[in-house]
Amino acid sequence: MTSSTSSPARRPVRGRTRAIASNLIGTVLEWYDFYIYGTATSLAFGSLFFPSSNALAGTLAAFATYAIGFALRPVAGVVLARWGDTIGRKNVMVICLVLMGLATGCIGLLPTYSRVGALAPILLVLLRLLQSIGAGAEYGTAITMSAEYSTERRRGLLASTPAFGVSLGIMLGTGVFTALSGLPKQAFLAWGWRIPFLVGFVLVLVGLYIRLRVDESPEFTRLKKAGTVTRSPIRELLKSHRKHTVLAALARSTDAVGGQILNVFVISYCTSKLGMPAVTALTGVTVAHLVGLVVIPLAGRAADRWGRRPAFLTGLLFVAAFGFPFFWLLQTRNPALVVSAVVLFGVGVEIALSVSGAYLAEMFDPRVRNSGVSLARSASDPLAGFTPLIATALLALTGSYWGVGVFIVATALVSATAVFASPETGDRTPVATGAGRSGKSAGALP
Repeated sequence: MTSSTSSPARRPVRGRTRAIASNLIGTVLEWYDFYIYGTATSLAFGSLFFPSSNALAGTLAAFATYAIGFALRPVAGVVLARWGDTIGRKNVMVICLVLMGLATGCIGLLPTYSRVGALAPILLVLLRLLQSIGAGAEYGTAITMSAEYSTERRRGLLASTPAFGVSLGIMLGTGVFTALSGLPKQAFLAWGWRIPFLVGFVLVLVGLYIRLRVDESPEFTRLKKAGTVTRSPIRELLKSHRKHTVLAALARSTDAVGGQILNVFVISYCTSKLGMPAVTALTGVTVAHLVGLVVIPLAGRAADRWGRRPAFLTGLLFVAAFGFPFFWLLQTRNPALVVSAVVLFGVGVEIALSVSGAYLAEMFDPRVRNSGVSLARSASDPLAGFTPLIATALLALTGSYWGVGVFIVATALVSATAVFASPETGDRTPVATGAGRSGKSAGALP
């Protein structure tokens, strides 16, 4: 085995800072896009694009379009992530950013059902799919770039940067909707809901300015110079990393499900089921992600110090333990307790999300890393997308939160089992080390 031709310790700090900033802005846009879509689904899309005499039917139809975007993510993730392993991480990140930003902005320009009939939901679904194609590989590539630009001792911290971007993006989206929640309902449905989507045009311009100035990942550059870039990363991934792909996908399913419960379903639950004003749930989500800005880097640092598995399991087991107390607090309808419930649930989800960055990156060899990380994440994205729909259906079927609580706890326990069955990746150095004659990283998991 040979050592890397470009040690992480020698990489220019300026280039690393620029790369981290690029990754951050991309995940901010990704999750701003998806959060405002989910929030608009809870508050407006049911009546604007899927009018029905039954309010529940309209909400379910709107959530179905939300889920469609996640269902497409595995396909889009595989195609674009494959390019990340063949033509470069940077190129894929630029493509993702443009697709997400343009689709989001155009949603804000759509006519509603009352103006163009069935064409309105059709256009909404098409833009949702375009948005999802870009998002399919964005987060996984951001993790890959962050990990490959990091030093060994700070990989847990720096690889948590995309998770930090998730909280920033959701806070931005929540903040915009919170500001708009003071509008009269008629004004909000007439034009207010469009504003968050039109902001997407601005975010994509800012993101492109930063992203086009970033150098290619040092690890991919090294592979390219050595002539060891694979032309069939998916085939190689499924041949030599199948077990790790399955374990990684199961491990991150809790942040997929928990994130949708936290960011989307809780708003619908508090407003539709509990009859509370939307501002209470929106405030809870905003505060949860504000706390997340502290929790995420601390969790990443803890993963550097004590290992990925202990830190990861802490977040997952917390989610499992808090699954039912979360709903007990919501049931009180006390604004302070509702906000506290959302914040505490968010802590567990954000710990898991933070640690998963380094965990996923270290599970895969550099030759197939982008494909592996993206496939592991996107494999559970359909479950994430259907989570609001599943939770709403369980609520309607049982008439109680118990079905949703069981769903949350079961998912967290499955993830914890997968992490427990996985090797500790923190004591290995697959990102920093070089490739031998086989092209496999010296520290890659066997």
